[in-house]
Amino acid sequence: MIDGWIAKLKEHFDPDTLEEARDRMASAWNFKPVDRPPISITVPPPEPWPSFEYSERFYDLDKMLLHQLAFTYSHYLLRDDGIPCVRADYGTGIVASGFGSEVIVRRGLDQMPWVKEPILKSDPPDISELRDPDPYNDGLMAKVIEAEEYFLEKLEGTGVSIYLCDTQSPIDTAYLLRGTKLFKDFYMYPEFAEELLKRIAEVYVEFSIIQKKIIGEPLDRGVHGSPNVWMGRGGIRICEDVAVMLSPSLYRRFCTPANKICLEPFDGGMDHFCCSNVSDGKQVLDEILSNQYIRAFFFGNPSRFYDFEETLKLFHSRRVCLIWTDGPRQDQPIDEWVKTIADAMDRIGERTGVIFSINVESFDKARKIMDAWKESFR
Repeated sequence: MIDGWIAKLKEHFDPDTLEEARDRMASAWNFKPVDRPPISITVPPPEPWPSFEYSERFYDLDKMLLHQLAFTYSHYLLRDDGIPCVRADYGTGIVASGFGSEVIVRRGLDQMPWVKEPILKSDPPDISELRDPDPYNDGLMAKVIEAEEYFLEKLEGTGVSIYLCDTQSPIDTAYLLRGTKLFKDFYMYPEFAEELLKRIAEVYVEFSIIQKKIIGEPLDRGVHGSPNVWMGRGGIRICEDVAVMLSPSLYRRFCTPANKICLEPFDGGMDHFCCSNVSDGKQVLDEILSNQYIRAFFFGNPSRFYDFEETLKLFHSRRVCLIWTDGPRQDQPIDEWVKTIADAMDRIGERTGVIFSINVESFDKARKIMDAWKESFR
């Protein structure tokens, strides 16, 4: 079944359009002049395409691949700046599973998996409870390698890239392994917390290098589909949702050194955290942007907590590329949203250093956004 859908991709694959999009993103990423800010729009295709709930995709590589290819097909039809890509989509617990965590997938639900429970339970904590993962044999890490090798074979000639699985970050994986006790460890057992984050960071690097060799991607650049960007300098992404609950001093002591271990072999990379009513993360943002290895950053749900123009000014001053992931509000006219973006960038005086990677609900809306975007920035 999947081969016929892959053939549709090949029919619409335009290497020149893809190369132009990659060059535009690389320029914006590295604060070089661009003809217009790059924009990637993730949207369902305008025609029927197979879709499967997550509990089906987890156990079937063809369904996992085919579900993601719907959005790559939309990029080919839309001719936006999105980099068509897929990944071994096994959720946030992949690295934790290598250390021994059990990952639970709830059958019959379209819901991402989660670890069953923390496995580092001793109090005081005991680092010897943590095994050394073998990425080729342990947990979901082995399944990721299997999936990537299979996807490579199936996608030959389509122009679709494979990007690294969800490797998270030292702090997020430490939370999966230790649970809420981790926050107490920072104060009562700081040496344990430092060693735990260091161990995770070393596995992060090893597993990322293995994946990059499989997919044929350079260490210092690459594709990442969440958000949909070409990383023009720095080859990995770290995800720090747990970090938004830390003070600047805790972040500086525990996260920054572990992140350096992750980032340095890849000439840096992209960072991320999600914003929520619990924490918008503003207290650690300065620490993140001060890291010499952070090349770009994106928020989850940014416009609820951050003003676009003020945020872009800050990122420009730090020479960190801003990946903005919010499009027009449901009640906002498309032309008004595009004008708001263009006017803000004109006041700043530069149209580089920012990439837009947004999600919309319909292909018709995506087409209208692309038309307005090209008209406004021509």
